[in-house]
Amino acid sequence: MERLKVENLKITADDSLLDQMKEVIHQCPKAIKYCKSLGMSDEDIDSNVIKIYDFARDINYCSNCPGLKQCKKENAYLTSKVTFNNGVVETQLIPCPTLLKRVSFERQFLIQDFPNEWLDVTMPELDRTKGRTKATVVYNKYIKNEETNWIYLTGGMRSGKSYYAAAMVIDLAKRELKGKIPICFMNASKRILELSDLNKKNNEEFKKKLEQYCTVPVLVIDDFGHEFKNDFIRDAIVNEIISSRYNKRLFTVFTSNFTLDEIEVLYECNSKAGAIMSKQIVKTIRSMCGQEVDLGDLAIYQ
Repeated sequence: MERLKVENLKITADDSLLDQMKEVIHQCPKAIKYCKSLGMSDEDIDSNVIKIYDFARDINYCSNCPGLKQCKKENAYLTSKVTFNNGVVETQLIPCPTLLKRVSFERQFLIQDFPNEWLDVTMPELDRTKGRTKATVVYNKYIKNEETNWIYLTGGMRSGKSYYAAAMVIDLAKRELKGKIPICFMNASKRILELSDLNKKNNEEFKKKLEQYCTVPVLVIDDFGHEFKNDFIRDAIVNEIISSRYNKRLFTVFTSNFTLDEIEVLYECNSKAGAIMSKQIVKTIRSMCGQEVDLGDLAIYQ
């Protein structure tokens, strides 16, 4: 299609181009209906073809939205809006609804320690191994408000534990069945060390951040067991998070290369008192999730 010409700051178009624009508009019932809902007459529509054309073209394209990544529009992630006041038609560009929905969904993640590329994953596309099926049963009971059991995913390196945990909470965020649910997907090594350091620098900020992990409705503790360990971390951070979430029955997912028996040994920190506390931590986790869900040792992600 030939481009509109700009001459002396006035937009002009030949009759054939205007006819093409009118055809696009009149073949878009949604555009016509919307314009008339604003109070436009047929004459108003025909005399403002140039302004309404982009609006109709956006409707036609966006009605079959290919997704944000595949958007091929010149004004990608934007859409035209038409207004009609005092007999004057104006147009403006506004963020597209799909983009706004995506932004709203992403804001539910207070902490997002996984790649942005994973945000497009969907539960149905994941392979249905025995372990994943078992975890999905627990997850489905949570979204149906039947239970609030926890999930402990274990398995070998690159067996898809983190990816599967991310898929669950991404699915949950998109569903919005329970309203806007704040979610923290925390890498244990990174965030627990962050908390420990914060305690030394700013105790009030430490308490505030720790409270977030204790009370956020949905928490994923990713790569559990690889974090630095000492008595303070075990007693004041890990135990505090787990016991608080246990008392409030808040949905929690763990991913780990270690079994719960191995976690118990790791958190003993070579002391009798530590062994008692470590045993209590593992006992609490087991009471909420029963047995671990083993995804196996096969590396499915390279």
